[in-house]
Amino acid sequence: MMKHATLGNAAPKLPVLTEQNVESILVQHGYRLTRPRLAVVSAALRHRHPFTAEQLVADLGTANGGAIGRATIYRTLEILAAVDVLTRLIQADGHPAYICDSPGHRHHIVCSGCGTAVAFTFCPIEELAPTLARDTAFEIHDHLLEVFGVCPSCQDSKRLPPQAHA
Repeated sequence: MMKHATLGNAAPKLPVLTEQNVESILVQHGYRLTRPRLAVVSAALRHRHPFTAEQLVADLGTANGGAIGRATIYRTLEILAAVDVLTRLIQADGHPAYICDSPGHRHHIVCSGCGTAVAFTFCPIEELAPTLARDTAFEIHDHLLEVFGVCPSCQDSKRLPPQAHA
């Protein structure tokens, strides 16, 4: 489930993306609306939790009787992330995933139990980046921030994160 938190200087919740919104964004950025690309968009927008490229390959890929190749799926996900339709995040297990989101700078808190992701726009890195740049002599151009925890539903049901079962 995707939610938007109002932490610090958070922006108001924006409308949920539709296929028509995404198609318009792709056209504005010069991308063609091919049938396979639109199928990937449709499949991505159906996900309410973070999803992996491999999940879409399983749903749409030629290995499972689908008509879309693995490379097309991966390439389309990269395009959607580049035009700010998807956010690429790292899950609690360290694997990359995508989530459909409203455009703009945002971060996520992800439940280690069920995968629920809550977006927030407060960014402590903006204050930290100048100090890091000065101390390390790096030219900082981007950052990622994911926070992991256990959501209230999983706390109530005593569902533990996967790594806690080991």
